[in-house]
Amino acid sequence: MFPNEEGLLFSESPHLTHIRIALNRFEDCVRLLSQLGNQLHSLFVTVAHVSRNDDHTISDITSIFCPNLKQLTIICYRNILHYDRFILLFPRLSTVENLTLLLAVGASRSGLDHFIDGFDLQRNVISHMPHLCQFNFHIRSILQDAPQIDIDILRQSFLEQCVQQFVDCTLDYFNNHYGQCQVFSLPFIDTRLDFISNRFPLFEVKNTFSNVITLLLFDDIKPFEHNFFERVAQALPRLKTLDLFNQLEQEETKNTTTKLIVFPHLVALILHDIHVDYAEQLLCRSHLPHLIELVIRNDALLLIIANNDQQAKDNCAKVEKLRIVEPWIEPTSAQLNFFPSV
Repeated sequence: MFPNEEGLLFSESPHLTHIRIALNRFEDCVRLLSQLGNQLHSLFVTVAHVSRNDDHTISDITSIFCPNLKQLTIICYRNILHYDRFILLFPRLSTVENLTLLLAVGASRSGLDHFIDGFDLQRNVISHMPHLCQFNFHIRSILQDAPQIDIDILRQSFLEQCVQQFVDCTLDYFNNHYGQCQVFSLPFIDTRLDFISNRFPLFEVKNTFSNVITLLLFDDIKPFEHNFFERVAQALPRLKTLDLFNQLEQEETKNTTTKLIVFPHLVALILHDIHVDYAEQLLCRSHLPHLIELVIRNDALLLIIANNDQQAKDNCAKVEKLRIVEPWIEPTSAQLNFFPSV
């Protein structure tokens, strides 16, 4: 594999029948399939961006021929901005028997004017794969000015399309005029959840999401309280990365107990667009024995250091990578004293 002016070129080899790869652009994924598709038996690809809208990619898609491809996994966690172009791929992959799609689709330029449901998956994916035996998916679709719909209508769309597996879905709406729908097969196979609010059914007794290791929390309607983080720690025992967006002040701060919340495997904590309460919540009222990476607002960090809290010191003692944001600045010597491993 090597780049040229038009993108990556993939050299043929009879031994390249099973490929696991991460690519920057969807066009590179298409090019891989068009150049090596004839010999592929399985492909596991993570794509960083599906954002360009060009006729050349469509031409490459029409040249794809994969007569032996049986297993396919496509992962794209950044919003697919041209979903209408992306789905052109599936009619070229009719031999696939085992398919996994972990995708985010949206928002304004995606060519999508409704949440992805069972009708979409049947029309754009399943109907093109007559040999499909297993279809695992977690698809998050995001819409601006999203219409309010009944979640039972979404669930019914999967029943009517005779999707041969257990499926569930969630709906959420935010004050920023965006709405999102997450549809997923069960058991839940993804290890990542993005833009999870207080309203997401994360804490039901079935432990549906217990394998999640990466979590992005977002809410512009309600603050995340101490009890919420307790339940996160219980529901996601394997959590390694926590990213938080919430500018709303906690309402129950003074009423919380002194019992520490334990995140035994958390290695990365990202506190970018937050109220300072969450820095105190996660650094002073939590136990993070393996934290090695911290991204934090400058004002929140200054408050933590000024408080000189021993639990915060313990949590920061092993941090090796520190990034200070808003503004993006290099840590001062005083700040570095709080992080002896940096």
